[in-house]
Amino acid sequence: MKIWELEKETQALLSFIMSCRNQNKTLIKKATEQIREEILTSGEDAVKRLSKTYDRWDREYPIKIHMEEIESQGSKVSRRDISILKGMIKNVRLFHKDQGAGQRTYKRKGLSVVEDYIPVENTLIYVPGGKAAYPSSLIMGAVPAQIAGVKNIYVTTPTPYGFLNPYVAAAILLLDIRDVYRIGGAQAVYAFALGVGTIPKVDLIVGPGNAFVDEAKRDVYGTVGIDMLAGPSELIVLCTKDVSPELVARDLFSQAEHDEMATVGLFSNSKEFIKEVIKNIDRLMLTNERKDVIEKAIKANSMFVYFKDMDNAVDFINTMAPEHMEFMGDESLADKVLYPGIIYIGEMTPVAMGDYYIGTNHVLPTGGAGRFTGGLSVDTFKRRRVRVKMDGDFFKRYGDKAIRLARIEGLFAHSEAIKVRKGVK
Repeated sequence: MKIWELEKETQALLSFIMSCRNQNKTLIKKATEQIREEILTSGEDAVKRLSKTYDRWDREYPIKIHMEEIESQGSKVSRRDISILKGMIKNVRLFHKDQGAGQRTYKRKGLSVVEDYIPVENTLIYVPGGKAAYPSSLIMGAVPAQIAGVKNIYVTTPTPYGFLNPYVAAAILLLDIRDVYRIGGAQAVYAFALGVGTIPKVDLIVGPGNAFVDEAKRDVYGTVGIDMLAGPSELIVLCTKDVSPELVARDLFSQAEHDEMATVGLFSNSKEFIKEVIKNIDRLMLTNERKDVIEKAIKANSMFVYFKDMDNAVDFINTMAPEHMEFMGDESLADKVLYPGIIYIGEMTPVAMGDYYIGTNHVLPTGGAGRFTGGLSVDTFKRRRVRVKMDGDFFKRYGDKAIRLARIEGLFAHSEAIKVRKGVK
C-alpha cells in the first residue's frame, strides 16, 4: 500500500480523497433518479416492486409491519442482549437529555420578539440494514427525537427476504415505537418524502445509509428536511505516540467493515509505524469475519500518510473534515482539530465505543459536510419559531425609514403596506 508524503503530495492526496468520495457518483445519481421516477409514476406498487428486487423478497409483504410480527421477532433476542440494548438506550438518553436550545426574549420600547424551538411533527428514522443490522442507529435516531417531543416517529428499515431483524425489533419494542415499515434504499426515502399510498409524508428524514440513500436524501431536500448527508463511513486516525499497531489496524477495520465505499486512513509522523500498521492489516485481514467488505474498502479507499509538521496534518484533516477522527498524541493540540464529525481522544477512546455505548450520537456528517454541520442531536428535531409584536410607538419611530428602504428597493407594495397603518393606534 502506498505511503503518501503530506508535505510533498498535498494536492494529489486531496484529489484522491475527492475521487473516493465521488466514486460511481454519476451511476448512483442516475440509478436514484430512475427509482424516483418509478415512485412518482407507480407509487406504492413501485415501492413493493423495488423491494422485491433489492431486498430479495420471495413474495409480497405488508409495507407496514404489524406489532405481532415485531413482538415475535423481538422475542428471539436473549435477556442478556436485551439488557445490553437497554444500557445503550440509557446512555444515549443521558447524553442527549440536556441538549436543545431554550427560549430567548428580545425587547425594545414598543417591540417584543420571542424566539423558541418547537419539535418537528412527523419524522422518519431510516435504519440501514442491507449488509448488517443496526439497532444502534435506530436508538441514535429515536432517542433524541423522543426527547425533542416529535409527535409522530416513523421507522423504516430494509428487510432482506422480507424479514425484520430480531435485534432491530427488540430495540423498536424497548423504544415503544409503533409505526414501522419494512422498506429501505432510495425507494424508502422517496416514498416518505412524497407520501405514496399508505406510506405517510414526513417533514424530516434522518439516519445514515449507503450512497443511494445519501443521494436520495440530497434529492428530496427542500421537499422535506434532512439531518445531513450521512453516506459511507469515514475514519482518520492521527497518531504521534507509541501505541500498538494492531490497535490502529483494528480501528481502521471497524469502519471499513461498514461498506466497500468506506474511507479510512492513518496520519503519522513515523514511516516505520505506518509500515507496522500495514503489516498488521495484511496479517489480520486473513482471519477477519468481514474480510470481503474490509478488503475492498482498504484496497480502494484507504490512505496512509506520513507528515513532518503536526500543523500541516491538522490543517489537512480540518480541510478533509472526515466523519470520525481518532487523535492519539499530544492532547494539548486537540483543540486545533475543528471539523471532523466527532473527535475521539486517546487510545482508550475508539470510534467503536462511540458507535455503541458512550452515548454520543453516531449519525454524523460525511463527505466533508462536517465543515458546515454537526451530528444528529435533539436540535435536529426542532425548528426555530419567532413571534413578533410591535406597537404604535415603535411604528412611529421607524415606519418612515422602512418606507424609504422599500422605495430604494423598488418594492412599492411594501411601502404602501406600511403607509396604510400610519395613524392607527
